[in-house]
Amino acid sequence: MEKPEDIIKIKNEFIQFARSLCPCFIIDDNNRSVVADLFNYFTNRPGHLNNKKGIWLEGNLGTGKSTLLRIFSKYLIRERKGFLLHSCTHICTSFSEGASLDSYTYGKNNYPNGAINMGFDELGREPVPVYRYKTQINVMQHILHVRYSLWQEFGIKTFITTNLDANGVENLYGDFIRDRRQEMFNIIPLIGISRRIQT
Repeated sequence: MEKPEDIIKIKNEFIQFARSLCPCFIIDDNNRSVVADLFNYFTNRPGHLNNKKGIWLEGNLGTGKSTLLRIFSKYLIRERKGFLLHSCTHICTSFSEGASLDSYTYGKNNYPNGAINMGFDELGREPVPVYRYKTQINVMQHILHVRYSLWQEFGIKTFITTNLDANGVENLYGDFIRDRRQEMFNIIPLIGISRRIQT
């Protein structure tokens, strides 16, 4: 059983790490409960989120979705139990140039034990469809289909950041992905004004 003072110490260490990684990282009324929930979720402590599901962070541009997921990715990698965060645009561009999608789906050629937990940043900002060998492919739709099956069968988790709401998801990826989203993810809206530095 963790002592309250030990939990406070660990949380303070996390905040220091987050600020060392991203000096502009702030916790305020718009994200305080989200940060607390994600901290408990990613460190396997009791909380409000379902630990068997993945994470789906959605909200307007600049609300801190990508920053938050990147911080937790780096923090957990430091603790040797992390996940990689991949740009959806980069995945699609690489695929159009001949790269395989195995790394993001079954992982047969990339990881000793097959598929792993993984994050996808800025879902919905990638090109749709992607052209490869004169064939049109909705790359992220395919990846999400496969990862839904992996989650069902093996509990492999997926973490998403996106500006899309439910209707936007359906428009880009179809009703199957929209319907499975609630089942597969803890859906967390981020609200508030843009946190991006204005120039």
